[in-house]
Amino acid sequence: MADLRLPKLNRVFISGRITNDIELRYTAKGTPVVRFTLAVDKSFKDATGQWQNQAIFIDVVAWDKWAESVNNNAHKGSPVIIEGRIEVRTYVDKDNNNRKVTEIIAEYIQFLEYRPKSDEAQSSHTDVNDSDVPIPEEDPSQTPVTNDDVPF
Repeated sequence: MADLRLPKLNRVFISGRITNDIELRYTAKGTPVVRFTLAVDKSFKDATGQWQNQAIFIDVVAWDKWAESVNNNAHKGSPVIIEGRIEVRTYVDKDNNNRKVTEIIAEYIQFLEYRPKSDEAQSSHTDVNDSDVPIPEEDPSQTPVTNDDVPF
């Protein structure tokens, strides 16, 4: 069999609803970042032939202007479409256990409804080190987001 050359493709398009409150954080270098979970519905027929719905929960990380955009324009329950890539990384938790995280790094976010949060909620943010699952210090492979990329 001939050598098969596959393209190096890591692209994800997914839609769902944000399941948690958005919390804008900053890395030690001051880069904005948000981490949230997206609930994606899946329909299937069970053994009796009845349609069932099941939610799949997927972690998403958004950086820079997309992090600020999510913080300003989304909230728990917001429907969004995410375009990005899958990343898998490992870390050691506070109990010295090795952990593995699979997440989508958002490179484009389409907001399907616009209901900005209140000014009070927008102004609050915490340090990146407060989370149970650490967010990497910087995302070196991230391409810069320009104002032309933001959908409003």
